[in-house]
Amino acid sequence: MADSNTQQAARARLWTHWALLLVANTLGAGGCASDSRVLGPDGSAPTDGGTSSSDANVPISTRTASGRVCSAGFRCVDGADPNVVWVMRTEGNINGPTCTEVCRDALPNNCAYYTCAEGTTVAYRTMESFAPIARGLGFECRAGGCWSGEAPGDGQYLVSIDVDERGTRSCYFPNETVISCDTHPGNANCFGERYASVCPCSVQPLDRACNWSCAPHDTTRATWRTQGTSCLARINYWRKRACEEGWVECPPAGLPPMTECTACHECSNSESEHDATNGAHSSFTRCGESAQGQGGGATCADVIDGFVAERAPDANGVMRCEGHCGPILRPGCRSFSWGKDRDTGFHTLNWGACNAATCSAYCAANPGQCFTHATSPTLACDDPDQGAEPNPMIHACR
Repeated sequence: MADSNTQQAARARLWTHWALLLVANTLGAGGCASDSRVLGPDGSAPTDGGTSSSDANVPISTRTASGRVCSAGFRCVDGADPNVVWVMRTEGNINGPTCTEVCRDALPNNCAYYTCAEGTTVAYRTMESFAPIARGLGFECRAGGCWSGEAPGDGQYLVSIDVDERGTRSCYFPNETVISCDTHPGNANCFGERYASVCPCSVQPLDRACNWSCAPHDTTRATWRTQGTSCLARINYWRKRACEEGWVECPPAGLPPMTECTACHECSNSESEHDATNGAHSSFTRCGESAQGQGGGATCADVIDGFVAERAPDANGVMRCEGHCGPILRPGCRSFSWGKDRDTGFHTLNWGACNAATCSAYCAANPGQCFTHATSPTLACDDPDQGAEPNPMIHACR
């Protein structure tokens, strides 16, 4: 079938161009600490130097007593359980973020991947029992003035962002029996106070770090399967390779494998079909995505390879994967959905939360626009261990 002039122009632009659109609010500070020296083989930081900050003149090192590295903008303290580090964000005046985000952003410069300890039994319910953690994080607790001392969100430890003249923070404790990693304090406030989450973080292998619900995702746990031409296989191929070859986007903790939001695939197909004719990103946000990339290729692997090929040296000659391929190598547990039009190989990659309800609602309201094709994924739940490959050897930690 011959393309219209509009289709030809759109495809010509999009075979060579990636446009990245971001509409989500930035969550959490963190990232890499400024110390660029080589870490020890056990994941500890170098012993010389270091910086500190304080609440009420209590020094807080960028390392815990056991040598774990804590990124700028966070404070960390070893827990009574040697496998747990307690972390809180110290920058900004906005509630949260979630403990999943806190653990991801606070501890990437260790040669081990730290995740929020989802489902951990709540160990501290009073200021007295929590006092060693609070002191290690540089403050003392005072009784909160609202919610009868209980955190307003499920399974959360919350402390006020602001510190009073005595160096104390309002402390709220979970009423539930287990920790919840993805509960956000939202707009909770007590007479104008805002709150930071205090989070228990523990080590997990990369292929056990990211657990998901199936559906709407393709599996319950993200693992490495990098062979083939699917979007998922090729994205994880590049995440694994980046860590094995020491790309700057891979921190010492590594990049865990992504998972696919299969529940939004048909909706994403509708975006590709629409945008191939009407112009790039003209249906952006239809399926609830917060960022999007589009391009043409015989397979999704071809499209992904084209995005990664746009890596370029920065002013110092360091190769970086920003903008065009940035979402492919974003740190932490991530999911995506993808779509393809019926005829031309025009692909859409949607990044952000798996908004299955949004996708389902669009398809229900627009019969005939959502569809599958020969390379569409099934909606079955894949066995995460079947065909799984080993974790990468992280170049920074060899």
